Amino acid sequence: MQNKTISEGLQGFSKKRKIVLFLLMILTAAMGIVYPLLLASYSGFAISISREYRPGELSDEDVVSPADFSYIDDVATAEEVGKAAQSVLPIFSYSLSSSMRMREGIERLGEAVESSDYSSLEQSGTIDKLSELERSDAMTISRLADECLEQLVMRGIFSSDDIDRVSGSGYDTISIESSSVSFAYSGKEVGIDRLVSDEDVYSYALDWAGRFYPMLSAGEADLIASIVSLSAEPNVLYDEIITIAEREKAASMVPPVLVDVLRGDYILKRDTIVTEQQLRTIRMMSENPLLAVQPSMAMGYAVFVAVFTLMTVFLLFYFIKYRYRLFLYITMFLVGSDVILTLTYFVIHFLTDEGIRFVDPFIPVSILPILATSITGRRRVGFSVALLLAGLAVIYPTSRSFTFFYLLTAAECSMLFMRPGKERMDMIYQTLFSSFAVAAVTFVVSMVYSLGFQQTFQSVLVSVVNTVVSFMLLSILLPIFEKIFNIPTTYRLHELSYTDTPTLNRLSQVAPGTWNHAKNVSEMAYSACKAINANADLALVGGLYHDIGKAEHPEYFIENQSGKNAHDEINNTLSAAIIKSHVKLGVEKAKEAGLPQEVIDIISEHHGNDLIKYFYNEAVREAKERSLVVSEEDFRYNGRIPSTPESAVVMLADCSEAATRTLKNPNHQKYEKLISSIIMDKMNYKQLNNSRLTLNDLDKIKESFIHYLMGRDHQRIEYGKEN
Repeated sequence: MQNKTISEGLQGFSKKRKIVLFLLMILTAAMGIVYPLLLASYSGFAISISREYRPGELSDEDVVSPADFSYIDDVATAEEVGKAAQSVLPIFSYSLSSSMRMREGIERLGEAVESSDYSSLEQSGTIDKLSELERSDAMTISRLADECLEQLVMRGIFSSDDIDRVSGSGYDTISIESSSVSFAYSGKEVGIDRLVSDEDVYSYALDWAGRFYPMLSAGEADLIASIVSLSAEPNVLYDEIITIAEREKAASMVPPVLVDVLRGDYILKRDTIVTEQQLRTIRMMSENPLLAVQPSMAMGYAVFVAVFTLMTVFLLFYFIKYRYRLFLYITMFLVGSDVILTLTYFVIHFLTDEGIRFVDPFIPVSILPILATSITGRRRVGFSVALLLAGLAVIYPTSRSFTFFYLLTAAECSMLFMRPGKERMDMIYQTLFSSFAVAAVTFVVSMVYSLGFQQTFQSVLVSVVNTVVSFMLLSILLPIFEKIFNIPTTYRLHELSYTDTPTLNRLSQVAPGTWNHAKNVSEMAYSACKAINANADLALVGGLYHDIGKAEHPEYFIENQSGKNAHDEINNTLSAAIIKSHVKLGVEKAKEAGLPQEVIDIISEHHGNDLIKYFYNEAVREAKERSLVVSEEDFRYNGRIPSTPESAVVMLADCSEAATRTLKNPNHQKYEKLISSIIMDKMNYKQLNNSRLTLNDLDKIKESFIHYLMGRDHQRIEYGKEN
């Protein structure tokens, strides 16, 4: 079947209708963006908790963010700054001057020993012991002390006060600056336990002497250690100024801690431990009218809503079949969307005041899609409307990650169980099955959100009530729209298919042959449309009413003649005019009877602009005898060629039903040959060009006709007479 585009659909709209449609689209888009922004700035969306929590307690409730929110966490930032500063180890630097003083001091000691003149040295018990030794022994002790001190100078001697200060700050490792002097720990990080402090020099030297020179006596080793301890001083010093500068530099590199909370995120979750950071988030969201939307975000919302609205209108243009209903249906659905958006705004506003956060089951998203499906007879149209409502709902501050899919699925479940009902119980079954399906979807989503039992039960119950109310409103609104706009819904067509109406009663009385023909055509068209998935109820009604124009002059139509032919007394041109007039008269009677435009179109199109061949051929034959010219237009119907599959099927059923009555001893082969020729004839004369029927459809229609005609014309056995 062919499908329309927006440009093709708009070509049939007047300028006034285009303006109205444009304004409605703007209104729908405006409501789609204004209502969420109003709700986002509404104070009822401030975060609230049932009680004051302390860090480490278990949460008694779920707290969900109603909107996107960002803030700089000063406490967390300060903590990160502190961590960055603490990550900088205490910095020590090598002191060349201290090292030089130690070397100079030990050199003076060596010179004094060599000259045996100790007067230049500061007197102490160690010097006294050294002076009492033989000169050679004293020189040996002096050289060993020099060797030990040189190793200490290269290893580094640290101040015990500095080490205590650093370890007291919680550090067990220090960092030593690189030095141009050869130094063991230059540019390295060293554990405090590996350092030699000024208080450790004596024990280090004593251990060194015993380890490297075991032949020394205890007194000699003690003297060496005493000399080293006397000469040593710290030569690797804590540089507090550089350490502070580096820590300040590291702290300055720490970015502020930005906390991003997305709409629908859990701030607190039931039965989980509450943290200090979560409480700060709640406090910040409560203190700020958060939820004021940023200009950039509002602009993004506006673009999203505009595109989504335009996309929905495009889908409606694409899926709505009947061109003359296009403006009406799109207008109805846009206005209906505006009503639903307004109702949704007040529902969410009220629920927020009541402290209810999971509002998705309360949103009345199903009523308009099922109404659209019932009015148009197409679930695709209902799905398009549901897509618009679900899409616009995602920017509400109450929406969550599954809001779009939940609302769309709930509406789809309601439409899924809709059937073209003809009995009152059908609506009850549809309501029952849809309620079960929506309840199941709500239960699954509640599990995804980890809602408690009470909230899950409430959500499921509300979703069922929402669905039931939607179908109740459908049963009220559908007849009203049928009456006001004369819409051929399934229920309306079912009512029109009753043959006990004034129009059909008169036809059966004044033109019984036409009435019998109409009933057969309607049944043939009904079966064929079912075979190709077209609107069978519309074809049934169209078949019943397609020839009601013949009620004005029934005697001019062969099915109503019993012997005398009324056309024998008039010329062929007048006969053709009378035959053609039944289409125009039928349209007028259909309008008087208040039939839907779709049925009137079938009446108007069931002959298309085809040629009335019998009278045309007779006129051509007579014209040849009299040397006259015959205008073919005088013998053509003035109707429009079928524009829908249903109209084309009624045309084919009309021709086939009438033509097959002329067959003698009919069988399957004869039916197939005749109907095939009729279909080919209509195709050759381009009567099916706009019908959207495919070749496969035409094959199914032909087989359906043959099946019906075989039943209509079946033969009975002849029973013997009883004596």
